[in-house]
Amino acid sequence: MIKGSSFHLRHVKKEDVPTLIDLMNHPESKGDYLSIELMLPGVAEKKFDDESRSKDVCETFLIIDDNESGKILGRVFHFKTVPYFNSREIGYGLFGKSLHGKGLMTEAVQLLTDYLFKTLLINRLEIHMNVGNIASEKVAINCGFQKEGIARGAIFSRGKHEDIAMYALLRAEWEQR
Repeated sequence: MIKGSSFHLRHVKKEDVPTLIDLMNHPESKGDYLSIELMLPGVAEKKFDDESRSKDVCETFLIIDDNESGKILGRVFHFKTVPYFNSREIGYGLFGKSLHGKGLMTEAVQLLTDYLFKTLLINRLEIHMNVGNIASEKVAINCGFQKEGIARGAIFSRGKHEDIAMYALLRAEWEQR
């Protein structure tokens, strides 16, 4: 478990999976930028089961409220993108608009960033987001990530190709903070 100010991060447990699938497939948690594609229960169960054995491909942490009897607020995760990069990409999401704008995700991403640089021999972390996703961009900037550029037409979502803003944080930059 990784402790935050009013929440903690922990791995997904088998009993979390049905609730997590419902949360991930709920339209409100998709927001304006995530794919509207629904996650199949069998696919999700296999994904989280595989993660419980190895974090080489992906590792997911649930954001658990310390005040409301373990309510799942969101998730943060990291994954290997390309084999020739000494890096991991971070992804995140909150499961309710009422949670937005309170600094919760910035703190969760900072906790994950610290955890990754302290436990993995990597040199960079990346965050990618739709160029219109200002809230996600603020999280990256507030966590010290620097914009590296735009990947034009890099993602297909909601029936069209979208540009992606790419941010990164190097180990040396993290160490200087």
